[in-house]
Amino acid sequence: MVTLSDDEVALIRSILTALRAIKIRDIDKALVILAKAEKGGR
Repeated sequence: MVTLSDDEVALIRSILTALRAIKIRDIDKALVILAKAEKGGR
């Protein structure tokens, strides 16, 4: 088992909280935009 320092735990917690704040719909919208941009560039 890995032992983490308090700073490492706080960092991981903040990263997980930030990831949780990102909504799936926002990711889907971004993928659609990127797909359109990719098709338009070719």
